[in-house]
Amino acid sequence: MNTRSLIAFLAALSFMVFSCGKEDGNQKAIQKNDTEFTWRSELKITDIPDTPIKGLLGGKPFEFKYVNFEQWRGSGDNVINFCEGVPNNPCGYVEGGRSIHLIHKAGSLDTNEVLKASFDKSLDGYIAYYDTTGASSESGIGSIPWNCALQITSMTDKTVKGKIIICFKDDKKSYISGSFEALRCYN
Repeated sequence: MNTRSLIAFLAALSFMVFSCGKEDGNQKAIQKNDTEFTWRSELKITDIPDTPIKGLLGGKPFEFKYVNFEQWRGSGDNVINFCEGVPNNPCGYVEGGRSIHLIHKAGSLDTNEVLKASFDKSLDGYIAYYDTTGASSESGIGSIPWNCALQITSMTDKTVKGKIIICFKDDKKSYISGSFEALRCYN
């Protein structure tokens, strides 16, 4: 084998080796976004999986049937409600079923990111809580430490799309994670 052939062969071999490594690295990054989420005490925005929203509430699977995004005119509050029950009217009150709520008191939620990385961090104006009784009671709001990573990707007059993780520091390690599309409600 002459020198030119040897150099060409080594160059081709090097290209194939380095190309394979880059492809594997990209594949791993893609797989990371589609992996199953597990409860965590520390969060990053990049932890939010690109999977349909699901969760665990009080040790039992949490099945979403209704998600809405409420903008309250008087108080200026913005609320995202994740519920197992479905209201009788669009944007109505959900009676019965378990629910998880994220509230921004007197503040907007726009197409951006919100991060409360750990249970001991504070996030002014934000509250998260869950209801396991189906009574939609706000008693005990803020009594369970929580963390959150939220990314709102689009907002129209009728829908809000995004991805979220909320973990609660309870004995059963309750959480929700994944992508959602919420009905936008003006109250």
